[in-house]
Amino acid sequence: MSRIRSFTLLAALAVAPFAAFAQSSDTNAATTTAAHPSPFAHMLKKMDSDGDGKISSAEFQAAAAARFAAIDTQGAGKITAAQIAATHGAGERGEKFADREVAKIGSDGTITKDQYLAAAQARFAKLDKNGDGYISADEVPAGRWAQHKAANTNAQ
Repeated sequence: MSRIRSFTLLAALAVAPFAAFAQSSDTNAATTTAAHPSPFAHMLKKMDSDGDGKISSAEFQAAAAARFAAIDTQGAGKITAAQIAATHGAGERGEKFADREVAKIGSDGTITKDQYLAAAQARFAKLDKNGDGYISADEVPAGRWAQHKAANTNAQ
């Protein structure tokens, strides 16, 4: 009888670290989720001015106009790749993004406000998958962060 108790205690001690690890992993996942909101939650925070839980075309355009104004610090009515890179993020990644945007949207190495807003409207149309004039949570792709999180969750 004492052998069975000893074996049970030993088995419990052997499993305890794994249970503690699983619990700490769940806690870390919850913290990560709170620290990194979904792309749609981020968009809502920045753009949903009327608080209805979705983003209208007018809200999207207003956010794009505000973003353009923030980039166009000189008030020239046009922005360059260097200005975009300066606000998007330092380093090679920000510069590559900025160069792609100017090449895709602009001409002569700059993007005018009209071009920027037209590109924003095209992005809105792509995101508004059901064509109702609003972007809702089910229309915004989860992004790389959510795909990475799902892959890590499935691996455990």
